Amino acid sequence: MSRQRKGFIVERDGKIYVRVQFTDSTTGKRREIMRTAETRTKAEKLRAKLLRELEEHGETLLEGDSITFEQLADEYQSRKLVPAKIVEGKKVAGLKGLQTALGEMKSLRKYFGKKRIKTITHGDVEDFKLNRLDTPTMHGEQRGIATVNRELERLRAIFNFAKRRGWLSKSPYEMGDPLISRAVEIQRNRVLSYEEEKRLLDACVGSRAHLRPIIICALDTGMRRGEIFKLKWNDVDWTTRTITVIAGNSKTEQERLVGITDRLRDELKRLWEESPKDADRLVFGITTTIKTAWKSAMKDAVIENFRFHDARHTAITRMVRTGAASAIVMRVSGHTQHTTFRRYVNPDEKTIASLASSLGKLNETASSGDI
Repeated sequence: MSRQRKGFIVERDGKIYVRVQFTDSTTGKRREIMRTAETRTKAEKLRAKLLRELEEHGETLLEGDSITFEQLADEYQSRKLVPAKIVEGKKVAGLKGLQTALGEMKSLRKYFGKKRIKTITHGDVEDFKLNRLDTPTMHGEQRGIATVNRELERLRAIFNFAKRRGWLSKSPYEMGDPLISRAVEIQRNRVLSYEEEKRLLDACVGSRAHLRPIIICALDTGMRRGEIFKLKWNDVDWTTRTITVIAGNSKTEQERLVGITDRLRDELKRLWEESPKDADRLVFGITTTIKTAWKSAMKDAVIENFRFHDARHTAITRMVRTGAASAIVMRVSGHTQHTTFRRYVNPDEKTIASLASSLGKLNETASSGDI
């Protein structure tokens, strides 16, 4: 044990104290940390623990004893939750979905607040999980498992940040069973029928006319909402009939090409003719949100339980139904993991029945000895 680190047990006024003295490696000054213990035996164990932590992790770990979750959250947020910095079309720092992350932080701060980070246990995190699932959304609805899982992932990142700073030797997530399970998340598989699509496009008139090209783009390319809204005219190639989704606009930070269907080309041509013809301008001119117009269109088209992101789900499902290889569809959709891509593959009754029919014919051919 280093001579620069000493531990003492002191009894004063009927209380037992553990004092640990050490030399700060940064300032070179002598420092002291004092903790209370219930009994002499517990004091001996605490003294040994503090000295061991000093030896293995340094004095920074002992500083974590007094740090509250609120203080940790402040440090994490100031360093990690900053606007995305894009260099040469790629994100090199910060977050794109900053507002979502800040919303997650608000829930975590409210629950853990003044608790010292070293006192937060695996059970505390389990209690937080159950508390959030039991807390209705602002609209009075059941909070989704996926939403709570995202908050738990943010919390895990915060504790890992504390470990890297030397304030924790172990995260609560490492002290018990897994706290996050993607398997129990309810995956959406809503696909727009062609009949519903016609009603929706027919509803995009008047003050909602700007929705029509956006919806067609989503249904025919599978692009994400952010990718569509950030699309500029210089990303559209009329000759090859392709759209370039630049890396900086893509969720996966990878550039990719998507094709332009005939009807999408007609919409884009019309928009170009009506525009100032500036290649650096946004194609759809959306700088805020389409929530109000979208909700109104859904109501007039009598379509329920269909979100804008479901248009991407619909597009990818339709691409798969064309018989195109999954690898090609994945390149177009921008998926890097096949497990994620699989969520978008939703065969309907006709497709499943057709597959059974084809399999039956293959079985008959095999039974007759022709293969």
